[in-house]
Formats: sequence, structure tokens, C-alpha cells
Amino acid sequence: MIAPRPASRRAVADRHASRLRAVCAGSAMACFMALGAASAVAAGAFPVKPVRFIVPFAAGGAADVMARTIGSQFSQAWGQTMIVDNRTGAGGLIAAELTARAGGDGYTLMLAEPALASLPSLYSKLPIDVMRDFTPLGGIATAPQVMTVAGSVTARGAQELIAYARANPGKVNFGSPGRGTTGDLSGELFRMMGKFEFTVVPYKGAVPALAALAGGEVTLSASSMLAAMPLVKAGKIRAVGTTGPRRHGLTPELPTMAEQGLPGYQIMQWWGLVAPRGTPRSVVSTINAAIGQSLNTPEMKDRLAALYAEPWPSSPEAFGAFIRSEIDALGKIIRAAGIKAE
Repeated sequence: MIAPRPASRRAVADRHASRLRAVCAGSAMACFMALGAASAVAAGAFPVKPVRFIVPFAAGGAADVMARTIGSQFSQAWGQTMIVDNRTGAGGLIAAELTARAGGDGYTLMLAEPALASLPSLYSKLPIDVMRDFTPLGGIATAPQVMTVAGSVTARGAQELIAYARANPGKVNFGSPGRGTTGDLSGELFRMMGKFEFTVVPYKGAVPALAALAGGEVTLSASSMLAAMPLVKAGKIRAVGTTGPRRHGLTPELPTMAEQGLPGYQIMQWWGLVAPRGTPRSVVSTINAAIGQSLNTPEMKDRLAALYAEPWPSSPEAFGAFIRSEIDALGKIIRAAGIKAE
């Protein structure tokens, strides 16, 4: 039996052209849009479809507000939908692994914050490598934490609080907003630098921890200014100091912990964006530019101020270097305190 002769290249091309004409005849507009999208992708345009925005924490929190605000800015600038996908659990590991496994085409982004830098120290084995599996895109904003005490505590500053803790061994309780969180590590760093001890009482978030502080169930706590300042202003708890490198513009009356005899004390909440490994440089540049443009809008400035946050634009390279430095800095606190993922 003689095998049939293979079709010539010209014949194959003619058949493909006929099929395409048949499809287009049935739906000219759909064909036009498909061809246009294909041409845009081939030319390297970004974005040409909705972008998924993975957030490691629940809806309604500061991270979620941050993601939705900048996502809205991206949507307006790009004319594409930003799909916010809240993936909570395991201290941010679930969201991080989901992002790392997504394609590196720019259509899956993740809001990064200190939890990402804490993962390598909290888990003895990780299914991902934070520095290898993500492409840094740029910083968005930073905000200090605030150290607070119960109204019944007579200490008015960091040094008085240290003296109070040393004079009352076994009686000082620290209301942690969750082991390994920024607030928790702020308290642990204070304990280590102040050379005193406390008993950690973990809560599921800053709100219950601060409620316990206001009720006198614990001695001190550390949390976001967004969560704590309403209670401070209401006189239910008292602020001792902020954890940033300088006084916050909205609370200039509050000294930093560093200027209260704890030089070098600094721990910040921060937010930025990462994408999966392999994201094209052109896409990285497009997203980084969009971050910078968003941070200059009145809406974004107002929203950051409401979160006690300040704009923090940075290059992808600078943001990547910062994440590496945070892995080291937060890791030292986590290991010294013996904190492990629950």
C-alpha cells in the first residue's frame, strides 16, 4: 500500500485560511477582537485581560484596603478589571504558594508585606523560596506600629515601662495580635532590647488584643496605628511610642521607641507588589510605573493617610533588596524569641 503524499505547505495554508474565513463569516466582531488581542499579546502589550490580585489576608483589613485601592487605580489606568482574591491562612503561606505557582505573565500579582519575609524563619520547611520564586515589582507604602499599655499602668514612656516590667517579674503580660505578626515582633524586639520579660498572650488579630488591653486583661500590646489610635484618643489605652525611624506626621506628639533610649529600634509595616518568577521585564516596568502614578493620585494619598501610612515608591531592584534585608532582620527576632508557625 502506498502512503498518501503529504499536503504541500501551500495547501495547508489555504485550508487554514478557509477555516478562518468561515469562522469570521459567522462572527465578524468576535474574530476581529480575537485577532486584535492576539496581535497585542504578540507585540508585548500589557495588560489585555483582567488581572488577579491575591491578598494574603481577609477582606476589610489594612492589606485588603491597600490592595483594593491600588487595584482600582490600576483598573482606571489600564482599562482592565482587577480581581481581588483574598487567600487567607498559614500566615500568608497559602497566598504565597498560590502566587508562586501561577504563570509569570503579569496577570497574577500578590500584595507583599512583612508576613512574606517572615515565612522562611517561621517554617522549617517551605514549599517555596521567597527570594527565588517571586519577581519584586515595587514598594507601595509603609506605616509604623505603636506600643500601647493599659490605662492602669503608671509607666508613661519606654524607659518607665522597662523599669515597671523589671520591678514586677511574672506580672507583665503582652497581648500579641498573633504570633509572628508585625505587632508581635514589635513587642518581642522591645522585650529583647529592654532586657525584661513578659508572658505572651496570643489573640487572633489586633482588635481582640487591644480589647483585652482596654479591659486590663494584659499589660501592653503593639499593633497598627489604625487599630490602636481610636482607643488611645478615647482614653481607653495609652500610647508609649511608635516603632518607626521618625515621629509620624499625624502624631508628632508621640516619640519613637528609638529616641526613648532604644537606639536602633525599628520595625515597620510595609506593603508592596510581587509577581511569580519569570515575569517579563517589560511587564515589571509597566506595573512599577503604574504604582508610582497611583501613589500621586489624591485618592491614594487620602487612603494612605487614613491608614497612617506613607507612600513608598521604589524600583523593583530596591524592593527586592529590601525584602532580603527584612528576611534577615525579622528572622533574627523570630529565632531569638523561639517563634514557630502554629
